[in-house]
Amino acid sequence: MVNLKKIREKNGLTQDELAKKLGIKQQQYARYEKGTTKISMEMVEKILSIFHYKIKIVREK
Repeated sequence: MVNLKKIREKNGLTQDELAKKLGIKQQQYARYEKGTTKISMEMVEKILSIFHYKIKIVREK
């Protein structure tokens, strides 16, 4: 599971700053961090790309 708050804070951005980079309102981003709103895979990829992270898919055996 991706901890959005931890990644954001590690990179020194506020919710508002990151939301602006994503083109969404701070309130919407806050709901993603709290888990009160489902987040699309596309949005997760967008957030992670801002911080130069990549998603690695691991299949369970």
